[in-house]
Amino acid sequence: MSSSSRVAAPSAPPAGWAELVRDDPNATPAHRSELWDAWCAADPTLVPTLLTVERDGELIGGTPVVCERRGGLTWLHALPWVLSGAPLAQPGRHAEVDEEIARQLASLQRERHVVGGAWALYRPDGPPPDPGVIERLSGHTRTVETALVDLDGGLDGARRRIDRKTRQNLAQAQRTLAIAEEPEALAAAYALHVRQAQAWRARRPLPLEVSRRLLAAGGRPPCTRLFTARDRHGLLAAVLVLDHPREAMLWWSGTHVDGRARSAFTALAWGIVEWAAAAGRARVNLGASPMLGGVAAFKESLGARIVSYPVRWLDARHAPLAGRVAGWLQEQVRRGRPRGEPA
Repeated sequence: MSSSSRVAAPSAPPAGWAELVRDDPNATPAHRSELWDAWCAADPTLVPTLLTVERDGELIGGTPVVCERRGGLTWLHALPWVLSGAPLAQPGRHAEVDEEIARQLASLQRERHVVGGAWALYRPDGPPPDPGVIERLSGHTRTVETALVDLDGGLDGARRRIDRKTRQNLAQAQRTLAIAEEPEALAAAYALHVRQAQAWRARRPLPLEVSRRLLAAGGRPPCTRLFTARDRHGLLAAVLVLDHPREAMLWWSGTHVDGRARSAFTALAWGIVEWAAAAGRARVNLGASPMLGGVAAFKESLGARIVSYPVRWLDARHAPLAGRVAGWLQEQVRRGRPRGEPA
């Protein structure tokens, strides 16, 4: 088998990649090239790389990664913000592709003297990655959980899984709130997100410029959507959704203090589920809720199932002295931030 690692222009991935993104049931919004383009346009320190595995000239699998260069040092992200870098593959080839991608990532980690980063292997339809393969990269593995609303059985099936109290709150909220897709409300939505994030221990809001670029990125379907919940007085809640024909993912959100008592976020989240079902999505990813037990319980009350997956946090073992110092300092700054449970 021949394999390759290529630095691909985000707008021109190799032949066969679009088919993998379309056909692999594990494909997520993070595998779409429009997202890499937007991230790297917003932050010039980020450079996209597409790792591929080929046999006899045919692409059988691959995954995007992003290298971050700061102060002459390199971080390796698969992907940034712990979005999924789980390799996509042709049917029955995931184990083969995982092993080759792990080899390529380990080579990059050594050759580029990587300071840190992460490899997130969210694969909701399996097969699970082999722990031994993941451990080819130096670092430590943590387990992260995310909440999925399955839509394969249709919207009615998903609605039946909502618990009784949440269904009652939802019905009451829907009578007074309007749910809409509203990309022009980004500034107001982001302000809600920042205020909410300030109350969460060890969490930082995502950069506004990244969201601006994502909403402008387009694609068919658009790779990013902004949904809002309003009453007659104004904006109560907003969610930025990363979109793929198989999965819609709630990436960041914000809720006004007045909206919390009125179940505005409940109504908005369910409105997104309704939109996703009508648009033919197979699932809605409500996102991870590390160290936020109340949020996790809320997601389960919406009928979501919990999916666990490994994240390999890379260490600075192969970095020069300056990189090892930078890696140690970064670990001190991040101490207490949610990074998953020990595997």
